[in-house]
Amino acid sequence: MAEAGGYALGGAGFARTAAVPPTLATNGSHRPPGGAVGTGHLGGAGGSCGGLAAGGTGLLHEGEPDATMQAFSQWLSEMRARSNSSLQQMLAEMGIIRDGITSNSTDLTEYKRHSISIQQQMQSQLTDLREKLTRAFGEIHSLVKQKTATDQELLSEISSLQQQLSMKTAELEALKKSYSNTHQQLQNSLIQIQGQLQSTSSEIQAARRQAQAVQEGAQQKMNEVETTLQKLRGTLEATGREGQSHALLIQEDIAKLHEALTGLSADFFDHKRLTLQVQNKLMGQVSLLEEARRRALQPSGESMDGRLASACGGATRMAGDFGR
Repeated sequence: MAEAGGYALGGAGFARTAAVPPTLATNGSHRPPGGAVGTGHLGGAGGSCGGLAAGGTGLLHEGEPDATMQAFSQWLSEMRARSNSSLQQMLAEMGIIRDGITSNSTDLTEYKRHSISIQQQMQSQLTDLREKLTRAFGEIHSLVKQKTATDQELLSEISSLQQQLSMKTAELEALKKSYSNTHQQLQNSLIQIQGQLQSTSSEIQAARRQAQAVQEGAQQKMNEVETTLQKLRGTLEATGREGQSHALLIQEDIAKLHEALTGLSADFFDHKRLTLQVQNKLMGQVSLLEEARRRALQPSGESMDGRLASACGGATRMAGDFGR
């Protein structure tokens, strides 16, 4: 990479030879010491700058400022700056490449470790598969033995079933014979039942005709009963209306009697109250008369007897007025 960078810088120097100002290319008397510009010495930036410094020192010592040399020195400075920037860019790219190589190496390491782990897992899985295959072969062998025993048992069962089948076949033949006999008997019974059904159907037809006649007679009687009930209903309705009118009259009489009894009871209570008042007054007057009579024992007894008689007469009159 360093050799490639030097070669690139040298190429840039050679390329810049064509870009030298025309004054430098035509003015041969002011060329810097050290030979022509385009001889290839610009590939190294340090040598070019050293020659420029020497030439510049000589010009300064002479005291003759030259615009061409200044332009050349500026051009060399620009070339140096460009070469430095190209170098930095190249170094940055190299750093990116180095980082990429480092990341790729880490990825490769991870891949190797992952591959090793996968290989170990695959080996363990292969070991498990071998063990499982071994167990499967053992199970297959045991299953083959079981199948052989099962086949023998099935053969024995089949032989027993064949014997049972022959027995059942004989029983079936006997059942067929008994079924044919029973079928013949059932056919005879069916013929007898059909004859009985025909006679029973004729009896049912006769009973139906009798029932129809009875139903018609009952219908006529029901119609008669219905007309009689309608007549009775009309009579009962008329009787009910009359009874309702009589009941209303009786209720009115009862109401009048109740009002009369209420008035009589009120008069009786008033009479009782007045009688009690008169009785109280009489009792008071009697007590007064008794007191007067006790006093009548004195010499003026005759005059007191007259007063007592007048008081008794007043009480008698009051009792007569109350009676009226």
